[in-house]
Amino acid sequence: MNLFSYDSMFSRFLYFVADMVTLHFLWLIHSIPIVTIGASTTALYYSCMKRIRTGEGYVTKNFRKSFRENFRQSTIIWLILLVISVVFFCDLRIGMALDGMIGSFMLVSCSIFLIPLLLLSIYIFPVQAKFENPVFENVKNALIMSIRHFPCSLFLIAIYGMLLLLLISFPPLAGLLLCCGAGLVGYLTSNIFIFIFRKYIPDELEKDLEATGEHFE
Repeated sequence: MNLFSYDSMFSRFLYFVADMVTLHFLWLIHSIPIVTIGASTTALYYSCMKRIRTGEGYVTKNFRKSFRENFRQSTIIWLILLVISVVFFCDLRIGMALDGMIGSFMLVSCSIFLIPLLLLSIYIFPVQAKFENPVFENVKNALIMSIRHFPCSLFLIAIYGMLLLLLISFPPLAGLLLCCGAGLVGYLTSNIFIFIFRKYIPDELEKDLEATGEHFE
């Protein structure tokens, strides 16, 4: 097979890299106003999951479609998460500044509530990208999924932790992440979310195979 033919492994890799870079910059540009980070993250996951599931390469079209359709709900979710995170951060700082039992109580209580907040932050935007439900319903489902599929949740946390550790211990990685970081992270974690979501949409795999021209043996 010709190295530069459309179906060659090399060409597919180049298309993959191009899509990851494109998604990375789309996410950055749409996140610049800060308040739109939720909508851009939802669009990132929608595009990544669509590409993985069907091999569809229209990442720019899919990103903009999801950004437009999920803008309102994703922005509400993001602002709520942002406010809660700021409140928790302030409480932690106060708890660290206080001595005695009151300070210890604040630190322990904040640490306990930070766990579900972390899980919600990881799951909510992929869930929003996948399921058309009211905000409260998606928040509830995101928390339930994060607990029900806790091994997957730990794996997701490990991915983020590993990337952070590599970034600290190997600074040249920052150059790669500056070029395609958001797209790469979205792609890596989307594979896990697809695995989880298919447990709630059992016929999705068959539909995806039909869309790509494949079939079950």
